[in-house]
Amino acid sequence: MQSKILAGIRVLVTRPAHQIQALCDMLEETGARAICLPLIAIEPIPVSQQVETQLRQLSQISFAIFISPNAVEYGLEKLRSLGAIPKTLKLVAIGQASALKIQQILGRTADIYPRDQYNTEALLALDDLQANYVNHKHIIIFRGCGGRELLSDSLKQRGAIVSYAEVYQRIKPQYEAQQLANIWTKQPPDVITLTSNEGLMNLVSLLDGQYWQQVRQTPLVVVTEKMARNAKKIGFKNTILIANKASNQALLDSVLKWAKITTQSI
Repeated sequence: MQSKILAGIRVLVTRPAHQIQALCDMLEETGARAICLPLIAIEPIPVSQQVETQLRQLSQISFAIFISPNAVEYGLEKLRSLGAIPKTLKLVAIGQASALKIQQILGRTADIYPRDQYNTEALLALDDLQANYVNHKHIIIFRGCGGRELLSDSLKQRGAIVSYAEVYQRIKPQYEAQQLANIWTKQPPDVITLTSNEGLMNLVSLLDGQYWQQVRQTPLVVVTEKMARNAKKIGFKNTILIANKASNQALLDSVLKWAKITTQSI
C-alpha cells in the first residue's frame, strides 16, 4: 500500500483529458486530493494528400516511428483505415508508453523502443537506428503538428529518407472564469505537475493576471531541465522538482519527494 504521506495535499494534474485519470487515481491512493485541469487538448487532424499517398505504399517504408501515445493512436487508426499493416514495417516507439499503446491496439510488440530514457536522444542511441540499419531506408515519423527536428535531422544524417505524418494537433483548452476561481480561491493546489513546456505556457496564459502571484509561488513538478529553466525565467519562485521520466509513477514519486522535503523543513 502506498504511503499516506500525501494525505490532505492538493495536487494539480494537467495531463490531457484522456490521459489524466490514471495519475489522479494514483495520487488519491496516497491520500492526496487530485485537481484535474488539462492544459492541452488533443484533436486528430487529416493527413495531407501527399502523406496519404505514402501511407498507401507501406511496402516501400521500412520504419514507422511514433513519438507519443497520441501519435500511436491516431497514426495506427489512419494506417488501419488504409489496409493491413505489413509485418515488414518496423514499428518504433519513443518510449514504453507508446510501445504499450502499440501492443494494446495491434496485439503486436513494438520492434524498437528505448527501455530506460523515453526521449529522442535515447531513441537515436539505439543500435537498430544507426546508419548501417537506416541508410537509404524510408522512414515515416508520426507526430503532432510541429515539434523538434532532431529526430528527422539525425536520421537524415545517417542516410535515411524521412517524412512526417502529422496526425493530431494540440490546442489550449478553454475554461470558464468560475472554474478557475473554484480552484484558485477556494482550495488552491499545494503543488502542480506539468509534463510539457506547452502545458507550462498554457498554465501561465490561463492564469496570468488575477491569480498569477499565487500561481508563481506554487511548487512545481516538471519532467525536463529545460522546463525547470523556463519556469524560473517565467517567474516561478518556489521549489521545482524534475521527475526522471514523464511517466505517472515518476510524477508521483516526485510529488512524494516534495512532500517529504516540505515536511522535514517545517
